[in-house]
Amino acid sequence: MFNSLINIASDSRNNIQVNAINLLIELELREGYSVLNISTATTKQIIIKKPNGNVITNTAGFTTDGEDGLIYYRTVSGDLSVSGTYEVQGYIAMPTFTGYSTINTFEVYDNLS
Repeated sequence: MFNSLINIASDSRNNIQVNAINLLIELELREGYSVLNISTATTKQIIIKKPNGNVITNTAGFTTDGEDGLIYYRTVSGDLSVSGTYEVQGYIAMPTFTGYSTINTFEVYDNLS
């Protein structure tokens, strides 16, 4: 297992609403305090667990070239379908290493209608 830091691209981390589409979820993968060079990763995933327990596994992309440890996923319809606390975790497979990151969380809030 390695560490991860989450970056959610929105006006404010507290402004993610149910059914947000094209929301950028970015993970910085680290080994201790050092960025993990994942440029040789053949599998990159961002796994999202909804508050209702449903889990979705998404293919992630490199934000740049992987040397900076950054992977990302943009939400599609249905990803953020319920309000509550979501969990997110990265998974990578490289020739010399395969594993999961630590789990991070973020909140998704209800809409008025």
